[in-house]
Amino acid sequence: MQDTIPIHEGWTSASPEEAGFDRQNLRRLDDHYASIIASGTIQAASYILARKGKVFAHRSLGKLRHGEDSADMLPDSIRKVYSITKVFTAVAIHQLIDRGQIFLNESVSRILPEFDNDKHRGITIFQLLTHTSGLQGDPGFYLEPYGLPWYEWMASEAKKAYPHINWLQVVISGPMQRMPGKEWIYCSSGYAILGEIIAKVSGKSYEQYIQDEILTPLGLTNTFFKVPEKFRDTVCCTNEWEKNQIYNPRERTAEMPNVAGNGLYSSLEDLWRFGQMMLDGGIGNGNRILSKRSIELQTVNHLHGLTSRGWGNLHTDFKYGLGWSVDHYDLASPGTFSHEGYGHCGLYVDPVEELVFAFLVPSHKGFTNESVVTPRAIVWSGLE
Repeated sequence: MQDTIPIHEGWTSASPEEAGFDRQNLRRLDDHYASIIASGTIQAASYILARKGKVFAHRSLGKLRHGEDSADMLPDSIRKVYSITKVFTAVAIHQLIDRGQIFLNESVSRILPEFDNDKHRGITIFQLLTHTSGLQGDPGFYLEPYGLPWYEWMASEAKKAYPHINWLQVVISGPMQRMPGKEWIYCSSGYAILGEIIAKVSGKSYEQYIQDEILTPLGLTNTFFKVPEKFRDTVCCTNEWEKNQIYNPRERTAEMPNVAGNGLYSSLEDLWRFGQMMLDGGIGNGNRILSKRSIELQTVNHLHGLTSRGWGNLHTDFKYGLGWSVDHYDLASPGTFSHEGYGHCGLYVDPVEELVFAFLVPSHKGFTNESVVTPRAIVWSGLE
């Protein structure tokens, strides 16, 4: 199967054997990706694997753009990573905690006056990070057939009708879905609120803070909120809406929510460098990005006995870190932490095996077991 779909090799710094990985599993992984590209499950696949800080696989196959005349996706192609943005936001929040500017259980109302009311005063930074604020979840979280519009659209439309209110008021309007701390409800608007906290406390826009305090110190030169013109032809997209976002980016105004929940574009190498920083105790590119203690705090479970009913599942004891998913039911080691993004993409860090795995599997179908769960099993079964 893979012979009909070219495989492109990116740079590496070690062989699979030097990294303690079975080379046959790379062939098995490529064959699997090729088969689900051929079946139409995904448009393309690219991935990077590193162990003990050495990259031993960096590959891509499939098409960069939807349409049969597209160029191939390459190992250094850029892709919008959607909700992986949330872990950059979580790191930024913990930087501010490290610097003594905020604290984890601080009431949001002490920073954002919109929350200073009887209904929202109990919501904390901790609850926003862990998706336990009780605020409205993402559209479709409960598989509701007619979910509320995405918060960015809601806020912009409300601003037209009611110019005297701001986007924060729109996001927290209406009933709470649960009382704070009672249920895990995936809430991207909660991360937009965290982005506003970052802006208020730092005195910079959310986007500028992420650039100055994370992207630049880490040397992430292929990670952007707005893709520069010279990179636009290298960005993977799966439909015309994504393509339009690249070539006709919307200029954000103060009236619009920030993109702290889903706005970054990135490359495999940059995702690896970010994941490697987390694995290396907060140091990357020779710079201290985050304290070792904050890394430890972010990447362990903080929920006990909470229910989650998201996307058709029922978990009665859902586990989650401070911005990171920590509950894995497959071959990953205990202590593995990760985040995935719409579209689909993922970043996994296994501290026991000192392994970082980042992947981009663009598809209009989004998450499928074939594109996400099966490749994880193939990767972890190759460890020696």
